[in-house]
Amino acid sequence: MTELIAGDLDAAAQILRQGAGTLHAMGERGYRSTAVAYLAEVLCAQGRLDEAQRLTEDAEALGGAGDVVSQAKWRATRAELLARRGQASAAVRLADEAVAQIPATSFDPVLGEVLTAKAEVLRLAGALGDAETSLRSALQLYEDRQLVPLAEQARALLAGLTAHRRPQAQQ
Repeated sequence: MTELIAGDLDAAAQILRQGAGTLHAMGERGYRSTAVAYLAEVLCAQGRLDEAQRLTEDAEALGGAGDVVSQAKWRATRAELLARRGQASAAVRLADEAVAQIPATSFDPVLGEVLTAKAEVLRLAGALGDAETSLRSALQLYEDRQLVPLAEQARALLAGLTAHRRPQAQQ
């Protein structure tokens, strides 16, 4: 979604909320689970953690077992929520599950998104080296597919992470 990639979280939330509502009115579940999972991610990024939690639960209930995007996205967002709430071990476990949902040879942008979410979980858990590894994997996927805006975002996150690690190394 362009708005999400561009960092316009308000616009992304509005579009996703409208899309999920339309899909709900149609009785559609598969695409709606994905829209709801992405909306949960946006709300998490906005700090609306309780609403994001509820939406991960909705996406989990709506998504079929074979819907790898929905399955990965709700897990990744819920992992971030758990990490923000200080539940590091459960968060890391769920982030690993999110990554495992995506086949290695397809869905590269989604895998990159999930690896980026995992990096945030690991950062919040204090595992900065592992967070850097996860971000570097996401960056490699984005560069390989020439997904320039996503690669730039990954580079910026990586720069922030490595800048954060330097002062600790000097202590």
